Amino acid sequence: MSLSSQLRRLETFCAVVDEGGVTRAAERLQVAQPWVSAQLRTLEKAVKAPLFVREGRRIALTEAGSRFYAWAKEVLASGAQVQRDIEDLNAGAAGSLSVATSMAIGTYLLPPLMTDLRRERAGADITISISEPAVAMRRVEIGEVDFAVTTWYDDVPPAGVQAEKLWDEEILLCAAPGGPPAGDEIDLADTLALPIVGVPAGVAIERVLDAQLRAQGLPAPSYVIRLGHAEALKAAVAANDWVCFAPWYCVADDVASGRLRAVRIRDARLAEGIGLFSRDTSWFSPLQRAAVAALRDVAASKRQEPTRTGRVASDGNISDG
Repeated sequence: MSLSSQLRRLETFCAVVDEGGVTRAAERLQVAQPWVSAQLRTLEKAVKAPLFVREGRRIALTEAGSRFYAWAKEVLASGAQVQRDIEDLNAGAAGSLSVATSMAIGTYLLPPLMTDLRRERAGADITISISEPAVAMRRVEIGEVDFAVTTWYDDVPPAGVQAEKLWDEEILLCAAPGGPPAGDEIDLADTLALPIVGVPAGVAIERVLDAQLRAQGLPAPSYVIRLGHAEALKAAVAANDWVCFAPWYCVADDVASGRLRAVRIRDARLAEGIGLFSRDTSWFSPLQRAAVAALRDVAASKRQEPTRTGRVASDGNISDG
């Protein structure tokens, strides 16, 4: 017996109680009276107790019927709520989304996208958790989160995890408005002589930066101090006339407000890849698909927008302009 037929039988029983008789219930439900009577007999057979007694031309509930009626009303109300929830899920207006991400991406890049998504879907339950990329990847692998958005590495992802590079985010040299370097352009090798604020050793963005410096034949920077959050790092640069390397999404507002200035590196282009990681077997709900679509929309726009130090080619690779 299907769930819908069982719910229909309960609905018929409650209609008989509410209307005070089989005839009125049949009229309300727009079905034949014998069909209503047959549904009641089936229910009484199932519960092995009489649900009604006749009182003249009306019927009344037995004690068993009263208890069954209270339960049936609760089931029907819960069923209606579940149906609404499922409709919301199918429409992408509800559901849950759990995303693992790294510190800077989870602080600056994802929150605006996910808050926009939540504003459009009043019933959505969205969580962004921050950790190192390796931890985020592990959470994807064991199914604790729906997907991860972290710094991209060229390493092969764990078995069962699929990787998609979304875009390259430009890494800038950022300086205090009145601090070094003197101009708004500099060669990459000359940046290493500046007082650079860094992140803790082994953090994803440091690994990416060091790899690109090595590719240019340069050593890793010597840092005046290492700080664990981008806000602390930017504050130290602005207050002490130091500099830092940072992805554009971390410093865009600071450059726009004049708190920091972007210095063009003449002979190199540095970038942080942004990657999307999910299980091979993932089935995304409408809400989860909408989140991924929002990220891909950003990726498409990033591939076309001008950079602060050159331009972005249509294939997403940063190049001279």
